[in-house]
Amino acid sequence: MLVDQLLSHPNYPLEKHVQGVLHQIEKFFDEKRLSRLYMNDLFLLSKMIGLFHDIGKATGYFQQYIRKENNDLGMLKNHSLISALLLYQFLQYESELKFDDERLRLLAFLIVKKHHGQLNNWLDEFKQFHENEKELLQKQVHAIDFEKLNQSFQSFSLYKPLSKETCLQWIEDLFNESFKIRRKIMKYNREKVPIELYIQYIFLFSILIDADKSEVGILQKGLFPERRKLNYDIVINYKRKQNWDNRNLNELREKAFQEVDSLNIDLNHHFYSLQLPTGFGKTLTSFQFALNLRKKIEQEKGVTSRIVYSLPFLSVIDQTEKVIREIFNINEIEMDQSLLLTHHHLSDLSYTIQKNEEGYHQYDYNAAHLLVEGWNAEIILTTFIQLFHSIFSNKNASLRKFHRFAHSIFIIDEVQAIPHKYWLVVRETLKVLARELDCYFLFSSATIPAIFKEDEMRPLVDAPKYYQGLSRVMLHSHIKEKMTIEQFVNTLNINESKTYLFILNTIDAAKEVYKKLKEIVPDKKITFLSTHIPPIERLKRIGEIKKQKYQIVVSTQLVEAGVDIDFDIVYRDLAPLDSIQQAAGRCNRHGMRKGEIHVVHLTDGYKSFANYIYDGIRLNITQELLKNDAIPEERFFQFIEQYFEQLQAKTANKESLALLNGIQTLYFDGEKDADRIPVSHFQLIEEQYDRMEVFLELDEKAKSLFEHYEKILKIEDQWERKKAFRDIKADFYQYIISIPRKVDNKPPIVNGIGYLTKTQLEDYYDLTLGYKTEQTSLIW
Repeated sequence: MLVDQLLSHPNYPLEKHVQGVLHQIEKFFDEKRLSRLYMNDLFLLSKMIGLFHDIGKATGYFQQYIRKENNDLGMLKNHSLISALLLYQFLQYESELKFDDERLRLLAFLIVKKHHGQLNNWLDEFKQFHENEKELLQKQVHAIDFEKLNQSFQSFSLYKPLSKETCLQWIEDLFNESFKIRRKIMKYNREKVPIELYIQYIFLFSILIDADKSEVGILQKGLFPERRKLNYDIVINYKRKQNWDNRNLNELREKAFQEVDSLNIDLNHHFYSLQLPTGFGKTLTSFQFALNLRKKIEQEKGVTSRIVYSLPFLSVIDQTEKVIREIFNINEIEMDQSLLLTHHHLSDLSYTIQKNEEGYHQYDYNAAHLLVEGWNAEIILTTFIQLFHSIFSNKNASLRKFHRFAHSIFIIDEVQAIPHKYWLVVRETLKVLARELDCYFLFSSATIPAIFKEDEMRPLVDAPKYYQGLSRVMLHSHIKEKMTIEQFVNTLNINESKTYLFILNTIDAAKEVYKKLKEIVPDKKITFLSTHIPPIERLKRIGEIKKQKYQIVVSTQLVEAGVDIDFDIVYRDLAPLDSIQQAAGRCNRHGMRKGEIHVVHLTDGYKSFANYIYDGIRLNITQELLKNDAIPEERFFQFIEQYFEQLQAKTANKESLALLNGIQTLYFDGEKDADRIPVSHFQLIEEQYDRMEVFLELDEKAKSLFEHYEKILKIEDQWERKKAFRDIKADFYQYIISIPRKVDNKPPIVNGIGYLTKTQLEDYYDLTLGYKTEQTSLIW
């Protein structure tokens, strides 16, 4: 009878919940089989954390709350702090587990205390022991039916019966010791804990919160999805069925693929690089290497690795997902989310698995949400944001999937998008991840930055020979003389038989170039791309560009990395050399003719456009290297190597060192110090200005979506409201743009967001150039 049992959730026994959480913890550890000597300690500690994480729910206050007998209990119904305290003291006085590192007991306390919240500064967590907390905890202990608690927990082997007197004494002891604990933590901070302890902390935190949420959201309703087998020949089979011609470039692509595929993988190497020119099929080659590596790990270590394919931009993710789906389709493999999962902030949060003769099983929304955001799949396609903010974060939701990093193979494509200021901290942290969690990393790009030292990373191909064999593009440098946009456009001689791409550094510069071009070549088919045009329209235009509908395209940098478009001539405003080389990848991509890329140096009359968005060090190195007027593609590799070597030598590591200091003092949140940054301040994409979102009613679908959005806002229950919005989120954001909050031409605000109806668009939005940031007429 539930009336006689302690409950953890509505109509659900606490004992059963703890049992389910422990089952998940055992399952998570079992699939990892990590060989570090202390891993058994972490496993046993994790079980103790799982055992005690909800023990505070045994108070009469919580039982009244969960049975809806009393909703006016305030903090008395809370369970995390009392659970953490009982675990901490149980480990000290009752448990037979003894740890070589006494800090693990402190971490266990913090993990249970924060398992429903975000991680904080560990020193601050032990500053909060005042008389009011002590009185609260004593009241909660007095409200525990210890006979019922001990009976509920008697089946758990690590548990020993508790009494009211013992628990009250433990409260007294901990409050008396709190000053001593704080002094000990300050000592640890001065000495700096190793990155290994940081990794162990978020690993254990991740294990608990994933086991806890999964038990409630998935196991209570059904079964956890099983792991899937992969056929390791799927890329080979896919390639066999393609009708690619035998021109020179395809021969080079195949040579690179075979060089990677035939590599004898040594599992002692954890870091690899794949540097190939743009258009060389790095997606297929990277994926084949990951499959070979997964097979080798399975054979030699007996574990099945997940493959995490990470990219910086959503547009490139869509392209990559299409390729991977084609591979599975050609191999006649039934797709479901347990096989391939796409995860980013606009992902469809549905989750379906194949159940043999029974067909497919679709999980409900809450379970699907947990499975998608927990990376429960063999292949995960995701963004840099999702990947790196699962390592450098204090957020519960971001860290929950972290334990799945163990044994995973990470393909980090377009790796040059990682900001230089984080190179050092990324390198040092990934090295620890490789050692502690047996992770493997493949960095892929046409421009591999010098994040790792030469002896730390194994190249998969002899990159220079693939560049030396190329003559697709000639780079012409015109950066010695600065030009205004008007001067630049007046130098152009548009050839009727050529296609042109202009890449500018700012949206305003791109708009001005477009307008000037329309004046001098009004009869040409020309289009425009920037982030002031909503995604739905941008994707439509990119699709039209691929079909060669336009002779001239004017764009910002959004086309540089991974967007598969091709032009005869590319003009690029001055930028760092890695950006210029990415821009060159949009020129004569398939080697069908002779391409040209022209680098120019544009100014608004006061300042170079490049200086508005790029740091001076990278620009200065680029200007030094581009002194030559003409550079053939075969020399690109040499130039990019020199660029990254000089960048590494000339750039300070201040930001990385400050973040490392935050990591090594377990400073997850708080204010930035002179030499220390909290982990929560890690920001992969730095906002250059304060932004606001604007929804554009471009068509009837947009109108319907916004009406639906307004109805969702009226839903009283916040969880139901959030769930309802997630159902339309991906479509909703197709009509959203971000603009500077300080624009002159501010849009009307409706329900907290900029909103332009179809009748208002003319005053705020240009159908070609996007949002009008400057007010052009009086708006009544």
